[in-house]
Amino acid sequence: MDVKVINPFLNATLNTFKQMFQIESNNKEPFVVDIKSGHQWEISGILGITGDYSGVVSVRLHKILAFKLLELSGLTDIPENEKLDMSQELVSEFTNIVSGNAVSSMPGINLTVSPPVTITGKDHVISWPKNYPVVGIPFSTPYGPYEVDVCFK
Repeated sequence: MDVKVINPFLNATLNTFKQMFQIESNNKEPFVVDIKSGHQWEISGILGITGDYSGVVSVRLHKILAFKLLELSGLTDIPENEKLDMSQELVSEFTNIVSGNAVSSMPGINLTVSPPVTITGKDHVISWPKNYPVVGIPFSTPYGPYEVDVCFK
């Protein structure tokens, strides 16, 4: 995998957390994700990438962080039964902003990004491209962790 494609997505994620929500993130050590084992994440915003590179990028987090993002967005009077749906929409829009910022920061690289898809649920499954490693980059915030997972060929 090429850092000239991965790093723009990481930087766009960090910058979007900071600009939209005033949340500082600290990255931890990247690792190869075992896609056959379970995971801890409850919400994943997923992008399909085609063009000069193809693959999948996912921003993954817990509901508690997603709910905090709603609160920091000024959405505080949401009925409890609508919070998960609203947080899914917010994660989808967040992921869309990340993709736009990442792609625009890579002049000369032709990438097409699918509209984001959000998956929720404990131990939900993402269909990652076969035969290519998935690299997870974990981050911590004052409101909980998140992870950016990337897989490019």
